[in-house]
Amino acid sequence: MFAEGMIVDFLVSVSMILAVVYTVQKSKTRTWPIRKIAGLEAIDEAIGRATETDRMVLYLPGYGGLSDPQTLASLGVLSEVGKSTARYDCRLTVAVEYANLVPVFEEVVRTSYLAAGKADGFKPEEIRWFSDHYYGYAIAVIGMIYKERPASMILMGNFAFDALMYAEAGAQVGAIQIGGTANTGQIPFFVAACDYALIGEEIFAAAAYLTQEPARIATIVVEDWGKFIVTGLVLLGSILATSNAVDWLNELLGS
Repeated sequence: MFAEGMIVDFLVSVSMILAVVYTVQKSKTRTWPIRKIAGLEAIDEAIGRATETDRMVLYLPGYGGLSDPQTLASLGVLSEVGKSTARYDCRLTVAVEYANLVPVFEEVVRTSYLAAGKADGFKPEEIRWFSDHYYGYAIAVIGMIYKERPASMILMGNFAFDALMYAEAGAQVGAIQIGGTANTGQIPFFVAACDYALIGEEIFAAAAYLTQEPARIATIVVEDWGKFIVTGLVLLGSILATSNAVDWLNELLGS
């Protein structure tokens, strides 16, 4: 009935689905706790700074496409950032690397302004595209940072070698910076150069944290449960393997 070696994967998948359904249903009657994330708490501070100084908030979503989980997570954050900038009549500029993503980001920001009751405040020209070429895009963004001197920068998504370049340029113009990526090789640069940094998988919980939607938070809770269970199984397996308990169990069952 099952392909060889896939029964465990099937059981784990079914268990996760049932756990998600359970937590989503329970979220209607209870609140799941979620720890404070300083970088996300600081978004309003960053937007407030831009409003006070009459300078823009620059949002960089990294270089991933729509098949990249980090880009999808970044879109969720951008949606909430757009609502806040709309409420404060603050200028929001988004620098997109790929031309085919421009309509997607335009729609996300437009929807955010509409939700905030400021549909007229949305300006399509603030969703900027420079080049599909990685280096060309990076150079153009850095030039824009030095020229327009944003008050705040939010870097959220898939970043590579350019992470430090953007963060360093932002620091030199005095911008409040919030950086987040799941690329472990770039996290140290965000920690060193940004005022606030999201570490690893915090970026995937960002949209749920900002919206505080019970269903979204419930899925984060299930993911954490899964991590605890897997970690426990790994530890248990390591102990059994190093103590020869597996051989003992096989002998016991064989007898």
